[in-house]
Amino acid sequence: MKNIKILIASFLMLGIGFLISSCEAEKYSLGNTPDKSEIDFEIVQDFTADSGGNTVIMTNNTDGVVLTWNYGTGKSNKKVETVKYAFKGDYTIYISAVTAGGIVELDPVTITVTDDNLSYVNDPLWNLLTGGVGNSKTWVLDLDANGDSKFFNGPMYFYGTDNAWLEGGDEGCYGSDCWNWSPEWKGNEWIATQGDYGSMTFSLDGGILFNNKSFNDSKLWRRIWYIFFRYRFKNTYNV
Repeated sequence: MKNIKILIASFLMLGIGFLISSCEAEKYSLGNTPDKSEIDFEIVQDFTADSGGNTVIMTNNTDGVVLTWNYGTGKSNKKVETVKYAFKGDYTIYISAVTAGGIVELDPVTITVTDDNLSYVNDPLWNLLTGGVGNSKTWVLDLDANGDSKFFNGPMYFYGTDNAWLEGGDEGCYGSDCWNWSPEWKGNEWIATQGDYGSMTFSLDGGILFNNKSFNDSKLWRRIWYIFFRYRFKNTYNV
């Protein structure tokens, strides 16, 4: 009987100990932060693809570390990224390493491109945005501070998820979800807040340049430019 009581008491003590340990908050901590010298990567120019060194290959050789490449005309965190610079000039690539211990900023790398390769910007979208090599276009949303639209019914159009168009324009819509709605802003003010939304300038004059001016609603502009690229510049116009 005495042995049974001792056994029961032992189980009770184990149970209490388990409850106490299970109620303790788990502790988390960051891993070690490596020195930037421990992070191995390569940035090389492919002179076989372009004699001017326009094609640049960036490679992350360090396991367990994610590198973010900021190469001037865009950003990427791919393990191997290939960038094609259309215009000659010096380009500085900034590299940030995401490690177990936090972010480590690495030394930037500057490469020199000695020749233009304009085939890299000979694209219908670039030409529509900029007017082509040597030109620039400034785009504005078709809504001003008075709530007026100059060229369209309103600042935004809406389309179905599966729209297709016959050659020749907007006539002849077809697709499994083919519809469009072109509301006037007045009476549908929920579309956008009345105001001056500034402008966006895209340029291929001596380089790939982008400039924005006086945007007062960045969330709306992200939505607008998604539609801008997807639906071929509806409700924006070139000034």
